[in-house]
Formats: sequence, structure tokens, C-alpha cells
Amino acid sequence: MTDGTVLGRLPRLVEVGETAAFLASDRASAITRTVVNVSCGSVLD
Repeated sequence: MTDGTVLGRLPRLVEVGETAAFLASDRASAITRTVVNVSCGSVLD
């Protein structure tokens, strides 16, 4: 799976968790209806 990513690695669980925590926080209150890609640049066909 890592060969199919731009960064050459998979996202770490802490990166996914920190992103989810940020999006659930008041600091992300200006973000509306968006997709956050936490896949290290993986493209699924």
C-alpha cells in the first residue's frame, strides 16, 4: 500500500486522531463542508 502514496508511507494513527480532534474543536469553526484527505497522497482507482 505504501507504494501507492505520494509520501511513500501510510498515515500514522496519531495523525488521523489529531486531525479528527482538530476538526471537532472550536479552532475549526470556520471550516464548512469539506473533505480532509489524511491518506499521505494515496489515490484509489
